[in-house]
Amino acid sequence: MRGPHSQRFPLFVAAALAVAVASACSSGSAGTTTNQQGPELSTVNLYTIDSPDTAPVWLAQQQGYFKQVGLNVKIVYVQGSGAVVPDLAAHTADFAQMNYVTAFAEEAAHPQLGIRIVADDEQAAPNTNVLMVPKSSKITSVAGLKGKTVAFPSASLDLGMLALDEQLRGYGIKPSSYTVEGMGFPNMISPLARGEITAAFSIQPFITIMESSAGAKPLIDLMTGPMASFPVLGWATTSYFQQKYPRTVAAFQRALEKGQQLAASDPALVRKLLPKYITSMSSTIANVMALQTYNTTLSATRLQRVVDLMQQFGDLPASFNVKSMLVPLPSGA
Repeated sequence: MRGPHSQRFPLFVAAALAVAVASACSSGSAGTTTNQQGPELSTVNLYTIDSPDTAPVWLAQQQGYFKQVGLNVKIVYVQGSGAVVPDLAAHTADFAQMNYVTAFAEEAAHPQLGIRIVADDEQAAPNTNVLMVPKSSKITSVAGLKGKTVAFPSASLDLGMLALDEQLRGYGIKPSSYTVEGMGFPNMISPLARGEITAAFSIQPFITIMESSAGAKPLIDLMTGPMASFPVLGWATTSYFQQKYPRTVAAFQRALEKGQQLAASDPALVRKLLPKYITSMSSTIANVMALQTYNTTLSATRLQRVVDLMQQFGDLPASFNVKSMLVPLPSGA
């Protein structure tokens, strides 16, 4: 098992979980349909991050894919995967984007919530998950982070921490050797520039923004070596929602997969789309920054790679079964 700072299962809101387990109350969604062939709900709430990771959803909206299956998807933007857990439990979030490390840790710690993965979003590509340091930093490798403070979007275990821990293992350094500070990606820029934090885990477009506006520099691309092409994010719901609204889930999957396929096949279209949805992003940054690899299949074999690494660090029990969390894509998706 990890040391004290690394027992970092996401913090859970007990009241929200009690609502989810005890009441099985109505979903936070609005409206139901009477068409027995279409989705049970006409409107669903999707919680996600305002980043290029959400491009498949934006494309599905723009191209009318959700409308074609009878869904109106309302998007709520959050700081990170850990922030969506209470809303999934309280049924205010019907679907949510979650990094797999957080999703699996949460499922292991609180299986009564029943996190279910309905679609894969993406896997890591070069220069999309980077540890940034101030321009004046004298640190030249992750070994220099021992005893230092590193910012992540959550103080709980997430993808960035797992990736850093794996890179540190090559230096014989334990995960408990650095201090975690949780803050949203946009909020990392100024503290990093002022040297208030030693390093910050960042994704695009914030990597490029940190370089261009704050003079920050990459310390390491965390998704290299043993972490190359590592599964990053997926789209999740709960077992409660899946069982109560199976046609809604299937409709969401069909529409989203069209968005995934379009994002995977046309990166130029993704780049053109980004400044429209991310108001802080210029077209210049959108055209030069790296993009993740969008996935169009939901593979237990691929996600088992995340499970295996988490088990090596003691973050998941040996009995953890990722296959039980997957909702197979419907025919035609």
